Amino acid sequence: MTLTPGPAALPPSVLQPYANARLLLTIHQLPGRFDSPRLGRMVCEAFLKRGRMVGESSSGLGIDSGDFLYSGYLCRSALLDAEPSNPWDWLTAGIAWSEVGFRPLLADGRCCEAPAQGAIWLGSLAALQSPGVLPPTGRGKLAGLTVTEFAGPFGAGGIGSLMQPLLGERLELVLKPNRIALVQPGDTLLSLAERYGTTPETLRSLNSDISANTVITTAAGDTLNSLAQLHGTTVSWLRDQPENAWLLRPEGHTVAAGDTLTSVAQLYGTTRSTLRKLNPTYADYREWPGDAPLPLGEVLNLFAIRPSDILLAGESLLVPLYRPSTPLPAGSWLFLPRRRAAASASPEPDL
Repeated sequence: MTLTPGPAALPPSVLQPYANARLLLTIHQLPGRFDSPRLGRMVCEAFLKRGRMVGESSSGLGIDSGDFLYSGYLCRSALLDAEPSNPWDWLTAGIAWSEVGFRPLLADGRCCEAPAQGAIWLGSLAALQSPGVLPPTGRGKLAGLTVTEFAGPFGAGGIGSLMQPLLGERLELVLKPNRIALVQPGDTLLSLAERYGTTPETLRSLNSDISANTVITTAAGDTLNSLAQLHGTTVSWLRDQPENAWLLRPEGHTVAAGDTLTSVAQLYGTTRSTLRKLNPTYADYREWPGDAPLPLGEVLNLFAIRPSDILLAGESLLVPLYRPSTPLPAGSWLFLPRRRAAASASPEPDL
């Protein structure tokens, strides 16, 4: 774990003796886009006060019904490596704090911006240990969170600008109960997905630590369907990876008289949605409905290989590193999606 070096002595924060939470926030290239590249992680301590529970009418971006509103002040902070060497490194008792009351800056001058996602330990900070481990949870709480605003009420002058250096940047956040799973010995993506009513693919999308990919070599009898099932992903994901460009039909399809998106999709065992994705010219279904004749002689991009076709043995294919049956590191933790009500059984229209 690499910590941001701090000055020899830092002025104490007025609220530091009353800090009641340790926060871990991920810093992404695009704030709020948690699937964008992760640039680093910020750990901070804060003095927080709990507000009301969020109802259905107050939910919004990053805020769900059942969350709890919190507000407070940032007491001190530091930067951690983008990839953790220990899943609990942010709960290490002895961290070299680099900033008092403010967010630390990355090498390019940026800092953690809202909305930011992460985890929170809400409880006595005296219970933290070195090296970092999860303290006994009897008198503390581990939960997910989303910071919705940093330093919002402070302007360029007035009382706010005088208070901020003393109290630290103001935080507005929502605490998300039951959105973190502790990995037990023998747990896999599949067992966790079944336990919490989600999918391995969703767990990967929420946890960059387990979203790494690897390259395999296709074997005799492999199909896109079988490989997608084996690696806990979808045929669409396999096709979307630039490294798997050989799945695209190089010569495409030359439009003949009477061809439509519907007829071409049926001819090659795909869908109109996939054709629109591969051919942005026809992405607007209002301009190009499925039964509209296509321009004669136009060359359409499409996949050469159907999901059930036997693949050539010896081809390189990018797949997720963690299979659904791969045991996960015991003692680590994962973000979980929000539990939602059962969706309608009506299929999404293929536009």
